[in-house]
Parts: sequence; structure tokens; C-alpha cells
Amino acid sequence: MDARVLWPPDMPDDMLEDAVKIAKEATTTYEIEAQGQEVAKFIKQRFDEKWLPYWHVIVGKGFGSHCTHEARRFIYFYIGKYAFMIYKLGF
Repeated sequence: MDARVLWPPDMPDDMLEDAVKIAKEATTTYEIEAQGQEVAKFIKQRFDEKWLPYWHVIVGKGFGSHCTHEARRFIYFYIGKYAFMIYKLGF
């Protein structure tokens, strides 16, 4: 299943590719409908380990948001009918 990235992403290409790869891995490990919180936790933990803390992850079908984020630390994409928003807070 391919990811549909909302353009323009505010994230370096290597980090963007990692986000999609980790999200796909999470969706094969967990059932999003029943374990959405575990999917988000899985992605957050992997991003915190690889790209330094503190990342925020939102996964779902129907949500709205407004956030401030660090430059080059935001992506919003879909895998199937589920949206994934990954960002690092900006101060």
C-alpha cells in the first residue's frame, strides 16, 4: 500500500522516507481500528530513538489540528484511509 504525502512536507527526504516506512511497519504490526494508540506509540518511540526526542504522532481517520512545529520537522500523509501526522514541537 502506497502512502499519499500532503505536499509540501516540511521534512528532509531521508526522514520522510523513514516516517512512511515506520508507519507501514506499525500498520502491519497492529490493527489501527482497535490499536490506534499503539500505532502512534510505536511510531513515536522509533522516531525518538532515531531522530532524537520529542516527537508527537497522531493517527486516525477524522481529526483536525493546528500545531506549531520545528522547521523541517513536520509531515502529514495517508496510508489507505488513515492519516498520520508526525511533528516535533517548535519553541
